Amino acid sequence: MSEAWTDIVARVRQMRGIGDEAFQAAVAGVEEVAVLIAEGPLGAALFGWTSMHDLCVQQTDVAPYAGPYLRIAPQLSGMVEFRYLDTAIADRQWQRVVPAGAAPAQLATFLRQLGWMGR
Repeated sequence: MSEAWTDIVARVRQMRGIGDEAFQAAVAGVEEVAVLIAEGPLGAALFGWTSMHDLCVQQTDVAPYAGPYLRIAPQLSGMVEFRYLDTAIADRQWQRVVPAGAAPAQLATFLRQLGWMGR
């Protein structure tokens, strides 16, 4: 099943010192998203886990990878990739790459576009 959001935030924070300055900036963007979810109403509505350096979020509390999920991944370039894995065909997956500081806003956009949260 999913992990507690407090544990997820702690795990992402442990990655702060990994890599160069650009990657650390991307990790900070992922951390902002994890904190946003953990400390607000989204924490009770979304379920997540970490995989290597990635934050994975899904709408239902089923086993990780058992259904569609959003992967939020820090990139070496300093950007943050959002990829919705709802099919095995990569070209058909919803995907955006944003600057680290724009990661929380991109999460909100994703949630609105897919109807995961009320409008």
